[in-house]
Amino acid sequence: MLRVNGERLRAHLEELGSIGALPEGGVNRFTYSKEYYAGVELLKKYMSEAGMETEVDPVGNVIGTKKGRSDRILLMGSHIDSVPNAGIFDGCLGVLSAIEAVATLREQGVELDHTVKVGAWAEEEGNVVVGLLGSGAFVGRMNDLTDIAVEKMKAFDLTPEHVRRALFPHLERIDASLELHIEQGGILDREQKNIGVVNGIVGIQRYLVTIRGVKNHAGTTPMTLRDDAMTKAARLIVELDELARKTDPDMVCTVGWLEAAPGVANVIPNQVRMFVELRAMEPASIEKLHSYILERFPAGDCTCETTFRQEPVPMAEICKSAVDTAAAELGLSRRVINSGAGHDTMILAERISNCGMIFVPSVGGVSHCPEEWTEWRDAANGADVLMNALVKLDKQL
Repeated sequence: MLRVNGERLRAHLEELGSIGALPEGGVNRFTYSKEYYAGVELLKKYMSEAGMETEVDPVGNVIGTKKGRSDRILLMGSHIDSVPNAGIFDGCLGVLSAIEAVATLREQGVELDHTVKVGAWAEEEGNVVVGLLGSGAFVGRMNDLTDIAVEKMKAFDLTPEHVRRALFPHLERIDASLELHIEQGGILDREQKNIGVVNGIVGIQRYLVTIRGVKNHAGTTPMTLRDDAMTKAARLIVELDELARKTDPDMVCTVGWLEAAPGVANVIPNQVRMFVELRAMEPASIEKLHSYILERFPAGDCTCETTFRQEPVPMAEICKSAVDTAAAELGLSRRVINSGAGHDTMILAERISNCGMIFVPSVGGVSHCPEEWTEWRDAANGADVLMNALVKLDKQL
């Protein structure tokens, strides 16, 4: 089995991680900042050293191309933009591992039938314009360009026309896409598994739930005569938590924001508004909890407005098989896992039939902060699996 140069991968991660590094720890590398463009230049250097032709498209995607024997394409990549005060791994591992895979194949004299493209997708995190802008532009997705997003783009001399021109004109030639990423959760670390074979990216539904009661004096209204919106909301939160655990072991339910009215210490709340977010691969699991909210209270006591909806994105069987087989042949432990977070892959999958993802452990399940860490051996393992899965897909597609 082929193996990447783990020391070179580490050096590249550390060098890229130094761009935008903060004195107190952490990294700020926002899309279209001087730090982002310094990262772009570094990627172009690495890609060139790996024998790739490089380009930066109109929205800031960095794309490297290693020509194969045919014009059919295998795609790899992730992103290098960061959240505020980030760690050094996140999407960077996926981009640099893809470059490392191309470099190793070249050094080992392995020539693929497919042309290989590596994409570093701009604005995945959505800090400055809108999330997943770069990968969306690559596949021709325009529906995220709200009036607010278009207004934000002006600060960077971007227009919707730039997004239109970033559409890759030969999407029909792309046979598969692979993305390596840190898990960003604690499952692999807790179970001591080397590799996560991603089954899919979960669906998300977010609701603004409004629960009503009767406002009254907190001191003079006995417990038996209260219609307390806060108490009703608290019970619902606990019930949804318990129902989610019973319904689907891979489902998560979160109430991350709550507001009581009138919001005075000595007044019983007559209204509570809260966001309930449900994530699961199975739409039926989400619908079960949604129905529970709708049926839990008498008519008029509760309303439930859907504010966000994202359908689940299953990974292609051929990609999952290639990843699983590559990990097995490398002697790595693995488990099937769902991605609870969104990634560029879910956007690419709108136009590319065969998409797959690989996870490596995040120590303690921590990410999007300076403490984010993946052991160097795990990073190299992920790159090894990515490269060998790529070779398998080249033979199968």
